[in-house]
Amino acid sequence: MTLTQRLLAGKLVMIFGMLLGLPTVFAQDPQQDQKKKDDEMATIRLNTDLVVLDVSVTDRDGNRANSGLRVEDFAVYENGVRQIITSFDATEVPFNLVLLMDTSGSTSGDVELMRRAARGFLNELRPKDRVAVVQFNKEVELLKDLTADRQAVENALGLLTPGTGTSFYDAMQLTMDEVLGKVEGRKAIVALTDGVDSYGFRIYEQILPLLEKNRASAYFLELDTESFTADGMTRDCAEPVHFEFSGKQLKKYSKEFAGKNADSSFNVHCRLSKMERMQINRRLYEVARRELREMADKTAGRVYPVTELRQLDKAYSQIAAELRTQYSLAYYPKNEAHDGKWRNVKVEVKKPGFIARTRPGYRAPVE
Repeated sequence: MTLTQRLLAGKLVMIFGMLLGLPTVFAQDPQQDQKKKDDEMATIRLNTDLVVLDVSVTDRDGNRANSGLRVEDFAVYENGVRQIITSFDATEVPFNLVLLMDTSGSTSGDVELMRRAARGFLNELRPKDRVAVVQFNKEVELLKDLTADRQAVENALGLLTPGTGTSFYDAMQLTMDEVLGKVEGRKAIVALTDGVDSYGFRIYEQILPLLEKNRASAYFLELDTESFTADGMTRDCAEPVHFEFSGKQLKKYSKEFAGKNADSSFNVHCRLSKMERMQINRRLYEVARRELREMADKTAGRVYPVTELRQLDKAYSQIAAELRTQYSLAYYPKNEAHDGKWRNVKVEVKKPGFIARTRPGYRAPVE
């Protein structure tokens, strides 16, 4: 009996049952039931178990490798156990990218140079790549959501406005929750910042797990603003123009370095000596650099130190070149336990002279 005949017979049974006042019972096709169950199981397995890796391949000098590698050129290991690659994509697929622009006090004098470099970066992207723009200082603002309309993105860059304070981790939160969290496919964050967070509600320990879960590669153009900030921080509080550590910064410093030895004066900037301010400033920059590198390493991104803004063009160009061609590998782990444990992942290129970079691992799903 064909599917059409089964459906027709089912309708006739239902009609006669209604005429006779009998309770209506819908006949179930065992084959359809089994197929539905199989489809549901496949969907569950796909959603919870499939591990997808975006892989960049470079030579040993860090230069982007030419495309042309095939699936047999790669080997994937999870906790040292070789996995079977079930999906491979070497096409230059479009990606979703968020430009995070730090317009706080330490960068406010260079907004026009930042804007010009970002526009140059747009010219290196492909027509179907989608870009969003997020500006942050003390406030965080989504200037343009993801779009392939280059003119709209350029218009958003024209809205960059200098401010004070740095809500860096709040900006990262917004980027992952409201922009990249609602899209699938290849995702990247390109942040221009010194990484020194001073305002907002989020802290680093909350952001790192979100990055790992979001599967967005994080690239940081690390601005060198330490000397500029130190000069402002060490000025006397009576001077009309001076910088002050925020309560969030002093709390972070105390947690990282002072511990139980911190006294009450450590909570008020103007009670600190010049030497204490210099030390706190230096340590906060050390922590910021460490955190930027941890985020980049965890997401297979990179940190590009920028000592002069004229270096931005080259850094943006390197990021664009890496993003244009990435291999996508996927596998179902041989370890099927849903135990929530961290699993190390390593990708190797069998051809000599090439190095593969991808995220270092993932956390297994939990039942």
